[in-house]
Amino acid sequence: MASLEEIGEIPHLADFTYHKTLPDIDFEAIPVAGLDADFYRRPVGGRTLSVGVYRFGGAETHRAWGWVGEAHCSWHAYRNPATGGFDGPFQGCPVFRLLRDGDRLSGFELGSGGLARQFFLRQGFAPRHPARVPDRRDRDREADEQAAAGEQCRGGL
Repeated sequence: MASLEEIGEIPHLADFTYHKTLPDIDFEAIPVAGLDADFYRRPVGGRTLSVGVYRFGGAETHRAWGWVGEAHCSWHAYRNPATGGFDGPFQGCPVFRLLRDGDRLSGFELGSGGLARQFFLRQGFAPRHPARVPDRRDRDREADEQAAAGEQCRGGL
């Protein structure tokens, strides 16, 4: 079991238990069609650590992790498609910006500087769940008893 100091390392999912999946993650209250996240949890020293594994079009884009109940991510890392590894970890929430074509959402940008990558929505690709409904398994889209950091983090979705 990792110590509290080790949460700055990229999480090994084998050490975590699957918690839930959220499709079409929203950012600034706007669902991003095709951006999905799987969330995993594990106890660490009397607290619960949560990691979100984000995918766009089925390919992992980044991970964000932190403590359940905290408003923001503690750490994040971007998946590097050229190497298959990660860039990071970096403290705090991932850098995430919506891309628009007029009033229409056209995609998103993840990271900044040399790490910035843009992801574009397919034309006519609408969110699978435009109206938010609770997840039957644990009522997600509404707050858990203790919201996971990566699930509520403004920058980490």
